[in-house]
Amino acid sequence: MPMLGLSRGSTAVGSVWRLWVAAATALGAGFLLALVARRRQLRPRPHDDDGDDDEPWVGASAAGALREELEEGPELEEIASSTPLVGAANGRTGRDSDGQVLRPRRRVPPPTGAGEALSAEERRPTLPGRQHVYVKTQGCAHNSSDSEFMMGLLQEYGYILTDKLEDADVCLVNSCTVKNPSQDSAMNLVKRARADGKPVVLSGCVPSADHSVIEGLEGVSVLDVSQIDRIVEVVEQALQGNSVQLLNKRRILPSLDLPKVRRNSCIEIIPISGGCLGNCSYCKTKHARGKLSSYSEDAIVGRALQAAAEGASEVWLASEDTGAYGLDIGTNIANLLEKVADSLPPGMMLKLGMTNPPYMLAHIDAVAKILQRPNVFAFIHVPVQSGSDPVLKAMIREYSIADFSRLVDGLREKVPELLLATDVICGFPAESEEDHQGTLDLVKKYRFAVLNISQFYPRPGTAAARMKRLPTSLTKSRSTEVTALFDSYETNSHMLGREERVWFSDTEPKHGQTVGHTKGYVKVVVKQEDSLLGRSAIVRMRKATKWHLEGEVLGEGGDPGETARGCARIWLRGSRSLVGAASGRACRG
Repeated sequence: MPMLGLSRGSTAVGSVWRLWVAAATALGAGFLLALVARRRQLRPRPHDDDGDDDEPWVGASAAGALREELEEGPELEEIASSTPLVGAANGRTGRDSDGQVLRPRRRVPPPTGAGEALSAEERRPTLPGRQHVYVKTQGCAHNSSDSEFMMGLLQEYGYILTDKLEDADVCLVNSCTVKNPSQDSAMNLVKRARADGKPVVLSGCVPSADHSVIEGLEGVSVLDVSQIDRIVEVVEQALQGNSVQLLNKRRILPSLDLPKVRRNSCIEIIPISGGCLGNCSYCKTKHARGKLSSYSEDAIVGRALQAAAEGASEVWLASEDTGAYGLDIGTNIANLLEKVADSLPPGMMLKLGMTNPPYMLAHIDAVAKILQRPNVFAFIHVPVQSGSDPVLKAMIREYSIADFSRLVDGLREKVPELLLATDVICGFPAESEEDHQGTLDLVKKYRFAVLNISQFYPRPGTAAARMKRLPTSLTKSRSTEVTALFDSYETNSHMLGREERVWFSDTEPKHGQTVGHTKGYVKVVVKQEDSLLGRSAIVRMRKATKWHLEGEVLGEGGDPGETARGCARIWLRGSRSLVGAASGRACRG
């Protein structure tokens, strides 16, 4: 084969070429060894116990010197070598024109004093991946999953996770931008950690939605929600005293195959998509998460079965709007739910996350059928936000109260045990007294088992922030009125005396209780018994309260949870081509 324009027959020219390459290689090697020797002359010598400073420190050989130099630590690569790094020492951020992390070159520590040699311990550089990391997570289930992925990456690299800020070498704050108080809480923690001299990495929706939040804050690095798989690089840089920004938004979502450290070992939270198709006038999350981008069905099913093999007993599907899932990749939420439910091993439960009405309306019958399955919790979270059409229009919610009612009534008709959760915003700028009464009437009609009540907060950069606000006192009084109405009823007393299967997944040590949920996702607490975690048992309901049922365990009635994990392991040992539904049915059969 011709090479560099020379034919195989050009032997004379080939000989010259080989001689030239050999000479160049020898010259380069000599230059490198000379450089190493020169650097060793400039470095402080190791501590010598005999106190003799007359003999120079010389390596045993040139090859040994080169090996020792490399073992001490090669220069770290610069991700964008064309742009010089500016570290945090002068208050500027180390990044290139694309917002990517820049790695500084390792520097040999200087002597501590004139003529004074450093000890071996003092000269030893701090190894990355050996420090303690404190992680604080705020916000939704999607944020929780992001934190678990980042903790998994950090732990896999060797970092040690700690629950105490005072024990940490670096602080990671995964923030929420939905409300002013949530953002204020995140920023207060950032400032507190910096006041303690700790480097901080701020991730999540706050910096992703507003890049200006860290202006004037030194020693704070930021990470976009689409870049969570680069957390190790950012933490490493933060610990070296650099502030970096990775705020460019990737079009490709982080992989679902990343390592994970679950806050609750029984629950696997799987983000099925990022972003949404809405344009709500009050919402800043869209600024952070962007437009809808869905994971493939195979990736989601694969993640669920991997979690089962690792001991998880519940799968929660999370998204900014689960109802919109798949519209960007030619599928839909009903197809996904069916595939995941078919694929899960026996005893493993599936829970659907938050959905807005517009896109779920097309799947009422299909979703209801899936919620009837024995391995799917009969639960749905549909934020209504207001009981008034004019307010919904001002919010740009893209549905009416009639649409909301059609969705809820359609699901309840087919799934009578359905637990319905919703959200309302009190004091939206366009809300009149009549509009507020509409919200109260909706709460009275549906007697929501879970009702998240928020006062309106103008989020910077949103359309609603430019609207004329209602008096704060009026907003508070309306919020108080809705809260009083919600507190006036309870939804659990009809279950007193029943014997129900309960899936246990959590512990409340303060009250000495193990926590689980019925098929209809009613919270049940029993006397603490850690062996119940990850399992299901038959429970007799003894007492009903506003928030939960108190019960007595009668017996487990078998342990489908262990079967679930065994089937998942069988699936994982087999083909990963995701004939997932067939594998799941084979386990049950």
